[in-house]
Amino acid sequence: MTLHLIKALKYGVATFFAIFLAQWLHLDYAVSAGIIAILTLADTNQQTVHYIGNISLAMVLSLTVASLLFYYLGFTVWVFALYLLITYPLAAWMKSGNAIAPCAVSVSHLLLDQTVAFPDLMNEFLLLIIGTGIALLVNFLQPSHQKEMAQLKEAIEDRMRTVLCSYADQLDRGTFFEQDHFVLALHELSQLIQDGQGLAARENANRMNQDTLYFKQYFAMRQAQSNVLYQIAESLQRLDQKTSQHQDLAQFLINVSEQLNERNPALGLSAELDQLIKTYRESELPQTRKEFELRATLFAILTDCKKFLKLKKNFYYESNFIYSH
Repeated sequence: MTLHLIKALKYGVATFFAIFLAQWLHLDYAVSAGIIAILTLADTNQQTVHYIGNISLAMVLSLTVASLLFYYLGFTVWVFALYLLITYPLAAWMKSGNAIAPCAVSVSHLLLDQTVAFPDLMNEFLLLIIGTGIALLVNFLQPSHQKEMAQLKEAIEDRMRTVLCSYADQLDRGTFFEQDHFVLALHELSQLIQDGQGLAARENANRMNQDTLYFKQYFAMRQAQSNVLYQIAESLQRLDQKTSQHQDLAQFLINVSEQLNERNPALGLSAELDQLIKTYRESELPQTRKEFELRATLFAILTDCKKFLKLKKNFYYESNFIYSH
C-alpha cells in the first residue's frame, strides 16, 4: 500500500510541476509535458533513465519523419497514419518502440496546427525536456531503503544464530537430528535473505553508491552461507549416534554463532577449525562401518564449515575494498 501511495504522490507532483513549468514558459500543449512526465516515471532511476533515452530517440525520429511527410504530402490523416507505419518499425528496431505513443501525440500537434515550422518543433522538444527532466528529479526524491536493509541484516544474523545453536544443541545432546528441528528456521532465514536481496536490487537501481553495493554483496554472501547451512543440516540428519567428537563440533558451531558479524574476518575461527580437523585426523581410527560413516559425515560437516567461513572472510576483504575506493 505504501508503494502505491508513493507512486501516486510521484505522479501528482511530477505532472503538476511539468505542466506548471511548460505554462510558465508559454509553451503550446503544456499538458503534454505532464503526460510525458507520467510515462517517464518508473520504479527505479535506472528504468527512468532508460526510458528517457528511448523517448528522446523516438521523438527525434518521429518529428524528423513527420516533418518530411507533412511538408511534401500535406497535413492529412492518412499522412499521419503513414508516419506511424514508417516510424514505429524503425523505433522498435532501435528498441524504442515503447516510447512511440507520446511521440505520436507530439506529431498530432503538428497535424492540428498544420505546421512544421522550427518554433513548433522546438515547442515539442521543450515539452519533452521538461516532462522527462521533472520525472527524473522527482524519482531521485524517493525514499531510501537503507533502514529496512539494516533491520533485515540484523534479523538474518539473529536467525543464523538460532540455526547454528540448534545444530550445536542437537550435537551436544546426541539425539537423532530430525528435520522439524531446523526446517522452519532455515525457511525463515531464506525468506529474510530474499527480502533483503529484493530491497538491495531496488536500492542499487536507484542509488549506485558504496552503501548499496555493500548491502547487495552482503545479502549475496548470506545467501551462499544459507545454502551451506542447508548442506550441514542434511549431514546432521545422518548422525543418529553420539561420538566423542560431537561436543567439540557443537562448541565450534556456538563460537561461529557468536562471531557472525560481517566485520569479523573469522581468522580465529579458521584457526580453531583447522585445529579441530587436525584433532579428528589424529584420533583413533573407526573400528566399525557405522563409526566410519559417522566419521565421514563429521568431516563433511567440517568441510562445509570451512566453506561457510571462507564466504565470510572473502566478503570481509571485498567490503573493505569497496569502502577504500
